[in-house]
Amino acid sequence: MILILVEASYADSIWCIRLLEGLTGRLKQKRLPFRQITSLDEAGPDSRYIYLIGSDNVWLEAALQACNQAGVYPILLCNQAYHTFDADYSTVCLDVVNSMRRLMEILSARGLDRVALYGVNPQSVSDEAREEGYLSARARDGRGKSDVFFNNGSLENCFEIFLRRSGEYDAAICVNEFAAVSLARRLARRDPERAQRLLIVSCADGWLSQFYEGRILSVKGNFAARAKAAVALLENLRKNPDLSHIIMTIRWDFSALQPGAGAPAPAAPGDGYPPLPWIQDAFYEDSELNEMMLVERLLRESADTDRVLLWHLLQGESYQMISEKCFLTESAIKYRVKKMVELCRVEGRQQLVALLNEYLPQPLPGGREGLSPARRRRGGR
Repeated sequence: MILILVEASYADSIWCIRLLEGLTGRLKQKRLPFRQITSLDEAGPDSRYIYLIGSDNVWLEAALQACNQAGVYPILLCNQAYHTFDADYSTVCLDVVNSMRRLMEILSARGLDRVALYGVNPQSVSDEAREEGYLSARARDGRGKSDVFFNNGSLENCFEIFLRRSGEYDAAICVNEFAAVSLARRLARRDPERAQRLLIVSCADGWLSQFYEGRILSVKGNFAARAKAAVALLENLRKNPDLSHIIMTIRWDFSALQPGAGAPAPAAPGDGYPPLPWIQDAFYEDSELNEMMLVERLLRESADTDRVLLWHLLQGESYQMISEKCFLTESAIKYRVKKMVELCRVEGRQQLVALLNEYLPQPLPGGREGLSPARRRRGGR
């Protein structure tokens, strides 16, 4: 039985959800039995391998060491660059440093040399690697450090600091899609002319950022490639007992910017294992970030019918009007809206509409199909 353990404070993030979905989907394709657990105390005698999904270094090191103690070999699957921990493990991670260097080369080739790095979370190892790659690419001009804008738990404060110097830049690389959306919407409100001139690049893609097409260019995190690599890594370890560990690094996907182009001995039974630390990260306490993550999750998990309903709600239409246009009963519409309200943790229909109006560009591009960006692209974009 293959185990999966996720860092609790990271579990609700869209990046964790996409990693977990990719991994479990690949394991199902390969018909490999797996079970997600919340504590190593749930590991059974038949458990030889465990996937760890997390973000914080303190949690990761504690989890890796606890797995070694329990006699379950850990495979670390993360959104960050390779990092050496004091433990025996294998890993699938992102080649963040070289990917960032490549991104800077692409921007330079387009004549964009005045580039800022925006939204860096000081507690994130992934953002630390992005900063390292950015500074390495900027080493020649010797001023890269002053062009890094940090998010210390408030995207609003990060923006206000950037706004004072925004005229110095041709482009801003945002460490994730939420930082990119925050920058795009705030700059459009405060300085529309500058918003038109500044190229915003997101180091990740998501549903929400697709609504800012033309204002945000996104590199992709290659979640599917990492899932395939994670399962291939496990199969290699099983087939080759002489392998002590394997490191796989996955590059970012730049297609949006380049068109066309043996386990340790187990601990004694009954000992139990110390609880893994809960890591408090100010990054996840930002209300703006949390609201964007809720909108992202809503758009990603909604069926096409739900997205059509949302579009009609955004037009201010009543349930009766929507029922006549969508050929659904009012009770069916109310049920679907109730589910969306619960997912977004708001009090009712009005708060749901207000939340979407806050973070979706207005007017919504694409008309009625505007809430299905993927369908718009398939339609010949």
